[in-house]
Amino acid sequence: RVDLWSVYLDIEISSATRQGLDAADPNGRCWEPTRKLFERVVSMKNSSKKMKFFFKKWLKFEKDHGTEATVEHVKQKAREYVNSLGA
Repeated sequence: RVDLWSVYLDIEISSATRQGLDAADPNGRCWEPTRKLFERVVSMKNSSKKMKFFFKKWLKFEKDHGTEATVEHVKQKAREYVNSLGA
């Protein structure tokens, strides 16, 4: 269910932010569990509308907490997903 996954992602993000882990970790390793959770969510079978929601959420997360490389990774994953629809 989209709402449950969305809440789970929000909790992961707010937990690391609230604990100050993002500021204490200049390499961004504190976000690895959150990134793995995003990877897991977008690997599931969902409707295109739900996938768009998760990719937008992930992209916003990376723009706020990631690097240019992580933003590009999300964009690449989204392109792969769109291409898989046409196949």
